Amino acid sequence: MGLTKDQLAQFEQGKVVFKRVFTPENGLGPLFNGNACSECHEDPVAGGVGDEVEVHATRFVPPNTCDPLFQEGGPVIQQNATPLLQAHGIQKEEIPPSATSQARRTTPPVFGFGLIDAIPDETILAYEDPNDKDGDGISGRANRSIDGRLGRFGRKAAVNSLSDFNAGAFPQEQGITTPRLPVEETINGKPVPQGTDPAPDPEISLAEIEQVTNFLRFLAPPPRKFVKDHREQEQVEQGKKIFGKVRCARCHVPEMRTGPSNIQALNKRKVALYSDLLLHDMGPVLADICLDLATPSEFRTELLMGLRFRKHFLHDGRAKTIKEAIEQHGGEAKNSRDAYTALSAKDKEALLKFLETISDLFVPAHDNG
Repeated sequence: MGLTKDQLAQFEQGKVVFKRVFTPENGLGPLFNGNACSECHEDPVAGGVGDEVEVHATRFVPPNTCDPLFQEGGPVIQQNATPLLQAHGIQKEEIPPSATSQARRTTPPVFGFGLIDAIPDETILAYEDPNDKDGDGISGRANRSIDGRLGRFGRKAAVNSLSDFNAGAFPQEQGITTPRLPVEETINGKPVPQGTDPAPDPEISLAEIEQVTNFLRFLAPPPRKFVKDHREQEQVEQGKKIFGKVRCARCHVPEMRTGPSNIQALNKRKVALYSDLLLHDMGPVLADICLDLATPSEFRTELLMGLRFRKHFLHDGRAKTIKEAIEQHGGEAKNSRDAYTALSAKDKEALLKFLETISDLFVPAHDNG
């Protein structure tokens, strides 16, 4: 069951804004990371991964105080500048002097984000075990924003909703002001030089932001990979069993269900996200920045649907293969990593084959091909 005619029209309108290329004359910058949403979410189609790697920075004061450094420009360090800003000798934003750590962030795909947005908070919170009461070494907890809302988007689960995800991306990634944030981002806390921002503010409307939100809300999860023969199907099924046996599924929860929705395509649907959307301590080797309640070593369990479309793995892209990503898991994932390491070569191959086939259980929205 797909979209109605009106919803499909909303999807197409949003796709236009998503692929819109901004210029300095209509709002780009003067600091930015990309000139279009689709520049960073492009492969294999609009909404997919990109080859860009961002830089983020924050200040962490143990044991649990996180400063996003808004007074020094905020956690997203823009890597590009428009010609008018370059004329002032500014090529990019710098790491804030107060930062205690910085991070590299690859671009994730956004397929199926409408389904993730539609999962009720209580469904996610049911998987919390912050004090590890069951003694299994896994203690997932929710991240929350300053106003107390549950986070689910982003590598640190710091963003509550799809609407917030989009509204924040325009100013932080493209330097586009919005009615919600009508003033240009600063350059490490200092106002942009006069004359470097020729476009009138706000540079995009709330209606256009909502159109992009509709595009992502209705963007289908990735389709299931075709399994060519019975032998390969048996291997995939064996890999799925191994995935549970080594307890990967304790954090990479195979499925959740969306709540009631007046959008039939999102109404009470199973979502094969393979994530609990909670924070887990991944150990000191992977640690980088803090964000809201997330400490430097805590990350949201990565979504695995559509894993085969990615070219780099882990939050910073340091792993070039899925195998490397598994081997670099630490902290709460150490036991599962060690169990994987102890598998036979045949069982490892079956597990990796299964991971390549993960998709959503139900395609509720529009294919972007």
